[in-house]
Amino acid sequence: MSKPQNFLSTLFIDYIPAELRENRTWEIVYYVKNPFTEELERKRNRVRPLKNITERRKMAKRMIAAINSRLEKGWNPFFQNKGTKELAKLADAARIFISRSKQEHDDGNFSYDTFKTYRSQINLLIEYLNIVLRDPEIMCYKFDSEFVGNYLDYVRYEKGTSARTRDNYLGFLGTFSNFLILKKYITANPTELFGKINKKTKKRILIAPKLLDSIFDYWKKKNAAYMTLSMACYYCLVRRTEITKLKVGNVSLINSTIWIDATDSKNRKSNHVTIPDALLPVLAYHIRTANNTDYLFSTDNFKPGKNRLHPDRITKNWSSMRQAMKLESNIHWYSLKDTGITDLLRAGVPLIAVRDQARHHSSIQTDLYTPREMRQANQHIKSANI
Repeated sequence: MSKPQNFLSTLFIDYIPAELRENRTWEIVYYVKNPFTEELERKRNRVRPLKNITERRKMAKRMIAAINSRLEKGWNPFFQNKGTKELAKLADAARIFISRSKQEHDDGNFSYDTFKTYRSQINLLIEYLNIVLRDPEIMCYKFDSEFVGNYLDYVRYEKGTSARTRDNYLGFLGTFSNFLILKKYITANPTELFGKINKKTKKRILIAPKLLDSIFDYWKKKNAAYMTLSMACYYCLVRRTEITKLKVGNVSLINSTIWIDATDSKNRKSNHVTIPDALLPVLAYHIRTANNTDYLFSTDNFKPGKNRLHPDRITKNWSSMRQAMKLESNIHWYSLKDTGITDLLRAGVPLIAVRDQARHHSSIQTDLYTPREMRQANQHIKSANI
């Protein structure tokens, strides 16, 4: 392949297809017209070394096919940012994303639940490449709005997931796209054209008082430590992952408080939460022989101990109880927290105090839990002389 030398030969030529050159450094070379100079200019993509020469040539062949396909469709690298890695495999970029997400989780920069969600989403995306598209070699430049649209349709209509779940997938794809842009795998966010489709508000399932007592009684007989953990969620409004990070030293029985450090909190804010009188003696008995350095709930069957409890064990035990008690499937472990917030409001505890106990960002968020029957007319509007 040689570059045309005169103006007439380049007048109607926008590119010269890519080909492999096996020199000391293997390169894929092609020419494309620079729109600013109207001259064909050489572009090169390095083919990374592989021990197996045959496999290296196969990889180069795939890269050449991808470049030529894009050139045929009018793609011009002069219109994009320099230094992009759009010819890298999407699956490889996804694995790098997960590897770095794990490191961020290990360093405490985000929760296990967040990492678990990312890992699950990436596994589903790779499954889509392998099974649905049957193209595990797909390159990053194909991760565009068409790809995103087809993937979301697959999730929503072929897998039959809810609108809320589909929106969660879209949210993750936005996060993943930002990573790809930052690391120069793509040049634009392909999710920006899409919006959420779910119109339903989140429905909180509250546990009735008699059922709540039955649940605590069930665990009192089966596993008192798990009962204490469940009561801590209900009374202190502590989230699942947060509760697995608490240590005995965070508890002050004298002050009736639990200290939740910013590094352990979902909202990254340090705060004390109050231990109500109904929970205090139960919690005191739970930690009676524990050391301050022990986890409040550990792998030792939820008793205080040296090894941190995995959050999934909490929900697995809850699911087994729900099955044994023949409860509705929509009664989740976090229903304890939702019920605790609502019951505090019903009991007449000021909204601001409940906000602080729940560690919400604003009173507006807490007010969403106010039962309908407690909402009263605004007296100023009611008595306005209009």
